[in-house]
Amino acid sequence: MAVTTNPEHANRETTFDLLSNPVREAIISALHESETVERERLAERLTTDTDEGARRRTRIALHHNHLPRLADAGLLVYDGETVTATSRLETVVDRVAALDETDDSLTRAE
Repeated sequence: MAVTTNPEHANRETTFDLLSNPVREAIISALHESETVERERLAERLTTDTDEGARRRTRIALHHNHLPRLADAGLLVYDGETVTATSRLETVVDRVAALDETDDSLTRAE
């Protein structure tokens, strides 16, 4: 059974808060590249440390912190095996890309 506690759109402040964390940013990036990712593969991608203890801490952080926050914002759904992007995640990625383009054009104008 997939977990998503609040499929409603997150407000702008919540979205920026979610994106301000490098782990959640990496999760969003991974799901943008591949719409569905195995949870174990995602944990491996998020830690470059080969220490099993570090990987275990990453899996725990995903389960208890990062995935629930992103699911609450309606950006993904997950179950025991997989994490899947929602259309809301794609909308957020598109909006962030537009902000990056605006930022780049403003920097060039200075």
